[in-house]
Amino acid sequence: MKNIIASVFFTLGFSLLVYAQGKAPGTRILSAYHGLDELPGRANFLCQMQVAGEDGMPVTFSAQISDESLTPNAFAVETSSGNSVTPLCATLRPAIEPLEQRTVLLVGSFGTAEAPPVSVEVVQQLEDIDGNSLVGLRIDTITDLASGPSLVFAERFSPATPGLENECPDQTAQAVLLTWEGGVTGPQNADLAMPQRAGMSILLENGEQVNPIHLGDDDPDNHVIACLAESSPAVSVQVEAGLFHDPGDDPNPETSIYVN
Repeated sequence: MKNIIASVFFTLGFSLLVYAQGKAPGTRILSAYHGLDELPGRANFLCQMQVAGEDGMPVTFSAQISDESLTPNAFAVETSSGNSVTPLCATLRPAIEPLEQRTVLLVGSFGTAEAPPVSVEVVQQLEDIDGNSLVGLRIDTITDLASGPSLVFAERFSPATPGLENECPDQTAQAVLLTWEGGVTGPQNADLAMPQRAGMSILLENGEQVNPIHLGDDDPDNHVIACLAESSPAVSVQVEAGLFHDPGDDPNPETSIYVN
């Protein structure tokens, strides 16, 4: 009985602490994706400043981010040599659609092959869309671009959800929004097509394994919508290796994710 009471008070105390700090419980940085490829000229449009030739690092959160609170000074990138780098640019572009907004593109000089980045931390005020502070969130694993993009988040929606207009065909019963570490297309920037659909297997609550009938949101950001004809809720997603390529044409490893 004493253990039960102690557990209740511990849980209550932790909840109050989280509330007092204004921080959303369970929010975390899901991934940071980086390579030494120089950003192309179109990155100038994303950042609204001259950044072509710099490094890019998409950092994906488990919560959607408030664009109004987003500044480069909110982030510190540490390299293996011990240097702390403040990004030149921090933007939600290009993943700014209503159900996206959880990946921040950091741009700057984030290290070299000899001294690569080793961590990213939120060091100044940054908020999610509900106003919760994200200060103190940190990730100590940086995925190299050469590894290829993996799935980091998946969420199930009704196809009638605002933000999904015209993304799925009429026979769609549910949509799964898939978030990758970085932007994805087919090989050599090709559109997503049959190979990507056939190589994506989705486990349903009733035990059935299905393929999407369509892949929506086919633009160069890190979100893809899997449209399903079946109504049994999606439970997990598995993708074969070599089908989804990042902007450097690095193919994905075999990857899987549970659906929220």
